[in-house]
Amino acid sequence: LGVAGGGEVGDQASSRIECYQRALALDPQYASAWNNLGGTGGGEIGGQAFTKIACYQRALAFDPQHDMAWHNLGLAGGGEVGGQAFSRIDCFQRTLALHPQNARAWNNLGMAGGGEVG
Repeated sequence: LGVAGGGEVGDQASSRIECYQRALALDPQYASAWNNLGGTGGGEIGGQAFTKIACYQRALAFDPQHDMAWHNLGLAGGGEVGGQAFSRIDCFQRTLALHPQNARAWNNLGMAGGGEVG
């Protein structure tokens, strides 16, 4: 329901963010839910606020091979993952190392100034 923008289950309506929050309440290590929550701008999980960058970082902490989380972290300007700083270019390069056919990542790498891939 979250990716679709939310919806109703029974007679209870849930927003997109609420769907991701519920998914993370059930599985706090669900990388795709962290990535998707980041795409909404972030949110609160377990009483703690997470920015979009923090959400992408959490996604990558649980799944370092999550190419869309790398891409989204790059779109957000980059950040630290596993104690290492990654620029937006680094993030797009990671995306492309994992998924070389990602046209958006190629485009965004170009817009960021280009760089080596491979």
